[in-house]
Amino acid sequence: MAEAKGRQGGGIINRANEEYLWQKLEWAKERISALEKIEAKLYEKKILAVYAKDNHLSNVEKQEINTKINKLREEVTDMDDKSRTFWMDCH
Repeated sequence: MAEAKGRQGGGIINRANEEYLWQKLEWAKERISALEKIEAKLYEKKILAVYAKDNHLSNVEKQEINTKINKLREEVTDMDDKSRTFWMDCH
């Protein structure tokens, strides 16, 4: 009888914990997706940097590539910041 009470009382906690874990799983999937997008943007930055290093570019071309790299850096930082923290762990 005491065992049944313990299980029943823990049921509410387990359901809350289960919901938390399901939400954490969804967040993890979203984070993985964001990291894949971040990886693609970092690769694009690398391609641009290698291209700039390996070619004789005009000042205008260098500035265009630098602008693209900076934009990608901002996008990566923004995506990382937005996807880094699981909202339920913030309180």
